[in-house]
Amino acid sequence: MSEYQEFTGKTVEEALKIAREEFGVGGLQDLDFEILTQGSRGVLGMGAEPARIIAAPRSALGGAAPKKEAAESIPPPPPAPPREEAAHEPRPRRAPSDRPSDGDERRPRRSSDRSREASKVSDAATTAEVEAAVAAGSSAKAESNQDVEASPEALEAGKEILEQLVEMMGYDANVEVTTGATAKITVYGVDEEEKEALGALIGRKGERLSALQHLVNLMLSRKMGTWTRVLVDVEDYRGRRERQLVEVATRAAERVNETGQMLQLEPMSALERRWVHLALRDVDGVTTQSIGEEPMRRVVVIKA
Repeated sequence: MSEYQEFTGKTVEEALKIAREEFGVGGLQDLDFEILTQGSRGVLGMGAEPARIIAAPRSALGGAAPKKEAAESIPPPPPAPPREEAAHEPRPRRAPSDRPSDGDERRPRRSSDRSREASKVSDAATTAEVEAAVAAGSSAKAESNQDVEASPEALEAGKEILEQLVEMMGYDANVEVTTGATAKITVYGVDEEEKEALGALIGRKGERLSALQHLVNLMLSRKMGTWTRVLVDVEDYRGRRERQLVEVATRAAERVNETGQMLQLEPMSALERRWVHLALRDVDGVTTQSIGEEPMRRVVVIKA
């Protein structure tokens, strides 16, 4: 759709800000957008990738297609020209009144027909997967109830372990314990240069951060004498990600309530799926379900 435009920024938040300024809208509720890539800060500024979104002002959409359809609405390339026929043997043309023969009916289907059928098969498979997940039990409830809290003693011990690891890796940073709804241990750089360098501990989509957290938990469990889990963060990466996913989940719930159709979110880690389940747990009209296998397991928002 022509109403949609692509925007980039260092982060998704920056790309959304640019889109709001471009369209002259005040808040995200006035914007319809799709996150194409989350972006990556890279390591010490190398290998950085911008965040990419497509967006359009809701006031200009009317009955336009949803954002995901707009992202896939790039016109296909023109068909290849037909193979040249011999000049002295023109290809016979069938009269409009002629009916196709059995041979014509067996001609290969066009790629657009196959794409539509593949889409129908995919939708049917997703529906069947969701129904099977619902029948098997509420994975959403199990995931949202996962215990990610830790005792004050475990948090302090985890803080000491993380401080030692950060120092051994050569970073000049502070390690702080945050309590509240979600207790965690966070590493903060002492200056802008160190904050940029700490991006190496986060990695693409938080992969290195998850590995660091697993290492801390292994060392902590050995020290405590029992399996213990603490949540580890770097420069509030998990906090920003949680706020972003809550916003995405809220918008997804609004779309499902409007259209009555299920909506799949991107594959996420168990912790991220928990955030989505908790964000929509008390939202009227929708429910959530986790489907698929790791690492492609994802949340589906469906009509309650």
